[in-house]
Amino acid sequence: MEKIRKRFEKINYHTLLKYFLSYFFLLSFLLLCFFIAFRNQLRTAYSTSRDTSIQEKLILFQQSFNNDLDHVFNIHYNLSNNSNLKMLRHSPGSTWYSSLSISDMREFVSANPLVSDIIYIQNNGGNILACKNYIYQSKGEYYFSLNQKTLKIPVGRYGHDNKNSIVYVKNQDLSLLLLFPSVSNKKYELFYIIDADEIITRFNNMLSEEISGVYLTDGENNIISASGEQRVIPLAGQMNLFGLQKNDEGDEIIYTLPLHSNLYLTVCFSKDILLQYASKAFINMYMVFAAAGCVGLLLILFGMRLTYSPLHRLSKKFIGADNDSRGLVSQLDSAFSSALLEQKKLQEKIDKYHSIMKESVLDTIVNENGEEITSENMDRLFNGEPGSLMFVIKISSPENGEGMDSVTRNFRNFFLRTFPNNDSFCIRLEMTAEYCSYLIYYGGQDQDKINVLKYLLNDYYKDSGCRIALSNGSSSPLDIPNLYANAMQAGNYGGTCEIAFFDEMDVQGDSTYKYPYQELSSFASLLNQLKFQEAGTAVRHFFRTLDQSDFPAFYSRSVLTEVLTTIITSMNQQNIKFSAYNNIYFETLYYIRSFTYEQKSEDIRNHFLLLLTLFENELSNLTIKSGELQEFIEQSYTSTDLSIAMMAEKFHVSIAYMSYLCKKYFNENFSDYLWNLRVHKSKELLRNTSKPIEEICLEVGYENVSSFRRKFKKELGITPSQYRNGVEE
Repeated sequence: MEKIRKRFEKINYHTLLKYFLSYFFLLSFLLLCFFIAFRNQLRTAYSTSRDTSIQEKLILFQQSFNNDLDHVFNIHYNLSNNSNLKMLRHSPGSTWYSSLSISDMREFVSANPLVSDIIYIQNNGGNILACKNYIYQSKGEYYFSLNQKTLKIPVGRYGHDNKNSIVYVKNQDLSLLLLFPSVSNKKYELFYIIDADEIITRFNNMLSEEISGVYLTDGENNIISASGEQRVIPLAGQMNLFGLQKNDEGDEIIYTLPLHSNLYLTVCFSKDILLQYASKAFINMYMVFAAAGCVGLLLILFGMRLTYSPLHRLSKKFIGADNDSRGLVSQLDSAFSSALLEQKKLQEKIDKYHSIMKESVLDTIVNENGEEITSENMDRLFNGEPGSLMFVIKISSPENGEGMDSVTRNFRNFFLRTFPNNDSFCIRLEMTAEYCSYLIYYGGQDQDKINVLKYLLNDYYKDSGCRIALSNGSSSPLDIPNLYANAMQAGNYGGTCEIAFFDEMDVQGDSTYKYPYQELSSFASLLNQLKFQEAGTAVRHFFRTLDQSDFPAFYSRSVLTEVLTTIITSMNQQNIKFSAYNNIYFETLYYIRSFTYEQKSEDIRNHFLLLLTLFENELSNLTIKSGELQEFIEQSYTSTDLSIAMMAEKFHVSIAYMSYLCKKYFNENFSDYLWNLRVHKSKELLRNTSKPIEEICLEVGYENVSSFRRKFKKELGITPSQYRNGVEE
């Protein structure tokens, strides 16, 4: 214990205390906010849910009650037209018809649970019929008798005013709820006793923990039937209710719903249940969070201890003096401020060196008559986008004696037409009377850049007649001198050849193995051409070369990093999702940086091949297929706006790359392919329809009819009219 105490005494508790208190107050504040939000949300959610449930129950009760009343009115209609009752009215003293009428009335009573009895009175009491109870007349008044207790019934005051009335009558001993339907004949009375037990049963079905009472009242606030707590309820008859009404009275909510003109249903909802649930939930959650908070505090203390000790040890590396009285944060702040200042000065030196290096690279090859490179293009050369390549071309003067000034001007115009976007640019390195040389920066997401450039230079040669030599490509500006030398070598090696490409030359180099710039460039070219099998062979060749020679570790690591970077760059160019290969990439990079070549060469080679396989699989759904181009041209050839630029914009590639794809897929230029398609369609229309030639011309995408006629005749040897008339080509 003494050792532990002394160890803790060495720690600066000022910083530790600030960390601990900040975490503690933050956690306490979050817990408090959570509890408040939880309680409010629980109250709101529970109250809303129960309110909706109670209102649904009330509406269902109202619908059920009204349906039963409608059934009673149907019974009343049937009894009013009952043949036995009619015969009884014509034969007042007939016991036969009285018996039959009572039997019919009992059937109707059994058919409706809301009715407990039906009363029929005829000829001012001459005939009194009832299904279950005893009704008698005394001194012109009618009485209901049950267990030697009587209740006066208001016979004759309701039912003859074309109204359906529900009347509640009571005295000290008995009470009845009577339904007096409208009776058109004043010679008899027909009314119904509502079953109080049935109403109580329905009320009991509505009771729950939160519903403390259900009451049926009349307009005078008399409680006809009740279930639950006995209490005084608001006077419903004074509310002038036309629908459901809700009154919040503090501890409870009272719902009142009219069932009839003077009959109301009242439900009391107690908030105590809600508060009990909320309090119980609050206490339970508080206990859980209190326990979690205690565990969290222990974890924070333990984590702070683990975090603080390494920081304290680390600070000694930045702070030399042990007797510094400042806190740890202040000491680290001072140390890091000094480090950042030194880093800033170092970065300024690096930037200055970088600028000098960039200028020196170009100064070695740009002559006095070369173009001055702008700062923007300089930055793009050294910080170019992934997949960009640099080439050097040598253009010799044409045999027709055209001056180099005109040659350079024509080449720049040709380059600007071919690459109208800002992805690429060219810089004249030198110009003599015999030739000029250009540095070409080819950016963008185009694939197979070197073959695209070869294709364009062939077109330029056909237009200008100038002999051309093209170097290999490289993504590093440090290779520009080497590219220049290769272009010059290709121009000299080509002899009388009009176009010479360095990568197609069979040049014998030194036997000593140098840094594989050309092999890496060829490997990148294979990936750009999507030749995965050849790329896999190239990967194996890299490893065989490294296996057969005793290279320094940095050399092997540099070559492997270049290969990995080339693969990843090509995958990025093809828009392959990084998530598809990130694990393999980071693991391979880890092997290269952290182990010697001999330790992980087999694993690195397998990872390279696996990346190529993933590349090929992921690319299968992304590459522009020949069918896509053909389908687009088939759908758009009727448009006069169809051009190679329009297609390049449609498929999000450069004009040069789209021209290359058309040449690759269709074995002819885009303009030739489009013209042949339009000629084929126009021939079909000429032979199979009688449309005017002007209309056919527009349908196949030509606006100028005379140009169409002239080109049609030049291509087929006959005019469109002659072709329509059957003249053979």
